[in-house]
Amino acid sequence: MTIYEADWICPVAAPSIRRGAIAVDGGRLRDVGPAESIQHIGGARRVRFPGCAIIPGFVNAHAHLELTVLRGFLENRSFMDWILGLVQAKYQFLQYDAMRTSAEFGALEMLRAGVTAVGEVMDLGMSWDAMREFGLQGVAYQEVFGPADSVASESLAGLRTKVDRLRRDETETLRIGASPHAPFTVSKTLYEATRDFARSNRLPMTAHIAESRDELLLVRDGAGPFAEGQRNRGIEVTPRHCTPVTYLDALDLLGPDMLLIHVIEIDDQDLDRLQNSGVFVVHCPKSNAKLGHRTARVSEMQERGVTVALGTDSMASNNSVDMFEEMRAAVFHQRMLTGRIQALDAARAFRMATIDGAKCLGLEDHIGSLTPGKRADFVVIDLSGVSTQPVYDPIETMVYSAARGDVKATFLAGREVDLDDSELLKQAAAIRERLLGAV
Repeated sequence: MTIYEADWICPVAAPSIRRGAIAVDGGRLRDVGPAESIQHIGGARRVRFPGCAIIPGFVNAHAHLELTVLRGFLENRSFMDWILGLVQAKYQFLQYDAMRTSAEFGALEMLRAGVTAVGEVMDLGMSWDAMREFGLQGVAYQEVFGPADSVASESLAGLRTKVDRLRRDETETLRIGASPHAPFTVSKTLYEATRDFARSNRLPMTAHIAESRDELLLVRDGAGPFAEGQRNRGIEVTPRHCTPVTYLDALDLLGPDMLLIHVIEIDDQDLDRLQNSGVFVVHCPKSNAKLGHRTARVSEMQERGVTVALGTDSMASNNSVDMFEEMRAAVFHQRMLTGRIQALDAARAFRMATIDGAKCLGLEDHIGSLTPGKRADFVVIDLSGVSTQPVYDPIETMVYSAARGDVKATFLAGREVDLDDSELLKQAAAIRERLLGAV
């Protein structure tokens, strides 16, 4: 057994503890409390982190590890042009080895930033291998695409084959899900087929929805750049005369097995649908802002009892994994949107980045808080620097002042992560040269 002491222990599920400690044994948390209350455990190794806080590992509920090497490659583009550039880079410029390196690079960055679990949305499957190799927990959602009804059967067959292969390596806290990508890449027939496949196999689902005005125009009016692009490809476009969330509801896709991503372009009736369906939501404030999208009505969702987590999205649309920045952005954007200080506070934002993320992934019984019996996935945050002192409240200090550079150590199942990034950095540099030479 090992006892870790710090100036602050922040369990999330309970109030923060001044001069606290956690006891770890067999990869699990055995005790959490004031340091003096854990003194009685004899024979335990003691490790002290003065000036630090110990917190649960962050849960990044929406990411794309496979896209990490596209950081900085698709800057200053409209959403439509950004998507077209992303598709071209993935399928024309990058090969299998590059995508695998990208996923590994992303997994390493997550751990360096204190993220121990992810809601990963993957296309080619490399992310699953990277998560297993580096020890990240969470759900890897296999994407499925097919905007034309005519290819729905083929797309579903591909999804089934991939999922059957990937599920062989599932664990209690590392699971496979399905992701019908978005209304501009998934036909009505494919949405329905994916829904039936996922539910018959008890797979969690996630989907990008209501992210942009262009998507709203496509779904509601059959108009805009997405509609034009589909018609240019000979794909029939059918106006649904409703919002994207209403469209998914009509397809019976809203429920406690669905994690909705973004959820920006909604109306008051959509808020009712979210509340009544038991669906989960992941909010990506920095990525949304960078791509020029509007601000999601997060505080209103939470007031209605909807669980909302935080995600970074991909490094192609958000250039850094920093959950402190995501928490700050979430708080500030909600206050600007509503004009109310109470719209979102530090404590709620911290929950969004930890236990609420675990709930959205269906893993709250195992991760997301420092609770005896859960996995010992925790992070040590250095609060001794000039940018974080003095500390009056550790949660508020971390949300409003800390950065990923303050992550002192990351632990997975009680073991400190120690990774060499030298080879991955060399490979990433080579991929950059390949991309620059292709455009």
